[in-house]
Amino acid sequence: MADDVELSPEADDFFRTLPGNEYPQALVDQYPRIANTVVELRFDRAKLDKYFQSLLNDSRGGRQGFPFSVLKDLQNLHDLMLGNDPSGSPFWV
Repeated sequence: MADDVELSPEADDFFRTLPGNEYPQALVDQYPRIANTVVELRFDRAKLDKYFQSLLNDSRGGRQGFPFSVLKDLQNLHDLMLGNDPSGSPFWV
């Protein structure tokens, strides 16, 4: 499952400041590399959207998929970070 990557302090800080959202514990515990990448891409909306799409949609076929708790964390982060905020501004600005 998770490789030897640990959650970065920057990612941990970011996730702890999410407004109205639970800390993505399953994602952080099982896939810290993915959690770190989400935080690294947070200021580039196009790249972040493409990354989420690659995680949430099986375009290659036959992938096993994520455990439900991880999938839920990814979907919550996607909605929060790329949702339909009328101002178009990310919540952290």
